[in-house]
Amino acid sequence: MVNRMLFFVLMLCHSFVFGQSKLIPLNDSVQLEMIFVEGGTFTMGSDEGKKDARPAHEVFLDDFYIGKFEFTQEQWIAISGDNPSEIPCMKCPVNDFSWEQLMEFFAKLNERTGKTFRLPTEAEWEYAAQGGKETEGYLYSGSNNIEEVAWLKDNGNDQQHEVGLLKPNELGLHDMNGNAWELCQDWYNKKFYQRSPKDNPVNTEEAKYRVSRGASWMSGENYCLRWYRNIDHWHHKRGNGGFRLVMEP
Repeated sequence: MVNRMLFFVLMLCHSFVFGQSKLIPLNDSVQLEMIFVEGGTFTMGSDEGKKDARPAHEVFLDDFYIGKFEFTQEQWIAISGDNPSEIPCMKCPVNDFSWEQLMEFFAKLNERTGKTFRLPTEAEWEYAAQGGKETEGYLYSGSNNIEEVAWLKDNGNDQQHEVGLLKPNELGLHDMNGNAWELCQDWYNKKFYQRSPKDNPVNTEEAKYRVSRGASWMSGENYCLRWYRNIDHWHHKRGNGGFRLVMEP
């Protein structure tokens, strides 16, 4: 009886610390775990960052769900039946896909599940990376020690890794830094923050590049600062680029 009560308390504490999650089946053996992120107001960007991260500005976001992990090759296969990744690793982030392949994938995923999945906006990604309302103000996503939370060029052995092996952040999200660059909805504009709206911002003005966030196994730790914005060719077909899902409530 005591052990059962202890288990219940531990599970309750886990839910409180890491937030609510939803499991979405993709087939008989593969599922998605989505973490609820309570919306709110936060400071996006940094006056100490590169020019495209300035000025620091206040942003308000609605509630959303975000993937606990980077989207994996086995999850892609469960929906599409194929694997675009040149180096197979079922529990690793899927990569080497084009923008057209990704849009076709989202259409299939939404039809299969009856949910609305999409890429995160830059603002949603940055808010989730810093821990949302649970933030403890870490320099990186979940720690001040980058090696606790990220696979990078100094500790990654020149390869990407299975998701979820390192420490999560305050929301229970793994690999928000390192492993794979995570593609966002936004088109890249270095001056967007100078005119960004406060509520649920996303840059929809077509440009040469998209935005990706969070760094990869080929990156240095300076790319892991939560406000660092990376330019990404719109076709995105690269071996160190991936994505993380957002699901609308």
